[in-house]
Amino acid sequence: MVSHGEFHEATGDAPDACPRNPRTSRAQRPGCPFCLIVRGQAPATVLREWPETIAIRPRHGGVTDGHVLVIPRVHVADVAEDPEVSATTMLRAAELAGEAGDCNVITSRGPSATQTVRHLHLHVVPRADGDGLLLPWTAARPAGR
Repeated sequence: MVSHGEFHEATGDAPDACPRNPRTSRAQRPGCPFCLIVRGQAPATVLREWPETIAIRPRHGGVTDGHVLVIPRVHVADVAEDPEVSATTMLRAAELAGEAGDCNVITSRGPSATQTVRHLHLHVVPRADGDGLLLPWTAARPAGR
């Protein structure tokens, strides 16, 4: 499916939301946009699938060509909630990073760290010299340096 709009938490109850922790509970996460995508109940461009994760194109194409989000099929709020799920999700992101060449692999935990969707997701962002994309901890450099 093709994506439309921005990712954001939906209001109200969403049936069959992804389980929070596959080992300890089957709690639901109503309104989670990534849970809806995993269940096929919200539009997304799925680029790759594994038993435990999916890779999708960010809505609006991402910040560079080839930008991909890697999302676990189970609902885990962030990288610290379930280290096993986080590690498996990173494994899949690392596979994609190996195909991408130079890239950033980034996740955020909490609103102060720019996490806008409370479902673990890793960004694989292909990079090129002079692409103009600055991260907060990098200084602007002239193209080609």
